[in-house]
Amino acid sequence: MNKLIILALLLVASSAYKTDALSSLWETWKTHHKKGYSALEERVRFGIFVENYQKINRLNTEHSGVKYALNKFADLTSYEFGLHYASGGLSEKNQEVLRKKTVTSSLGNLPVNVDWRNKGAVTPVGNQFQCGSCWAFSTLGLLEAFYFIKNGQLIAFSEQQSIDCDTQNYGCNGGYPNLAVDYASKAGLESNVDYPYTGVDANCLYDQSKTYNMSATAQYVKPNSTDQMKAALVNSPVAIVIDGTSEPFQFYKSGVIRKNCTATSPDHTALAVGYDKFGLYEAFIVKNSWGTDWGMDGYVLFSTSDKENGGLGACGVLYQPMIVVPKENSFLAI
Repeated sequence: MNKLIILALLLVASSAYKTDALSSLWETWKTHHKKGYSALEERVRFGIFVENYQKINRLNTEHSGVKYALNKFADLTSYEFGLHYASGGLSEKNQEVLRKKTVTSSLGNLPVNVDWRNKGAVTPVGNQFQCGSCWAFSTLGLLEAFYFIKNGQLIAFSEQQSIDCDTQNYGCNGGYPNLAVDYASKAGLESNVDYPYTGVDANCLYDQSKTYNMSATAQYVKPNSTDQMKAALVNSPVAIVIDGTSEPFQFYKSGVIRKNCTATSPDHTALAVGYDKFGLYEAFIVKNSWGTDWGMDGYVLFSTSDKENGGLGACGVLYQPMIVVPKENSFLAI
């Protein structure tokens, strides 16, 4: 670990207090998550763990209908967490162009619920590990559904191919879903079987003979609108950009996130696969890429309300919804 980072983290650790109960909890947590540290880092990580323990207790006190827990990210600061696990969004140079691709759907009578998992259009939850490849997971989830709807076949496409070969994006250092769609449409996509995930940047091993055709283009759903997001979900899953470094998201366990999850830093991409009512609250069902040992077997629920964050919704779920359509249907309303 970089010495400057260690010194900075020691400042965090110095404010933590150590009790027998927390020490025991720490040892149990390390065993469960198979964690091991050097002597110096042990002290630093325990201090962060204690601070996160206090945050989680506060979150559980402040929020009803949602639970937070000491998950596998409990030894990370919010900065470290964002650095390794949230690296997706919208390229500034493309924002003006993509505003022209925003589509408005005809609402009609929206169904009470939608879940593309029940229709066979969603592959199992993946794990990006400490690679900032959320942009690849969310985009390929969208393209998997696109291919399924078009061809009736569900194929798990290769995130690693996009990481290694998409030169418009930055591999494990982040990327943009709209550019990932552009690459997939030009190059085609291999399956995860043919090009398996490693979670590190590597040389491109692209084999065009093994690719599936992806003649698609990215379009953006009208932002800040619950109804437009739901209408888009009637037709297909939707890629979203959210504030992945907010405390309520890092330590999420279950339930519907409704408030106190900011939209100030939309830096993590995920895949909305539907919406439904859960207890008292209606929520978007969102597939994440942090493994099935995070959240609700890898999923998170965001309130469908557009009242939070100036209309952007909880964690910014309504900030930048993206769909894909066949190239020949580009710019047409869905």
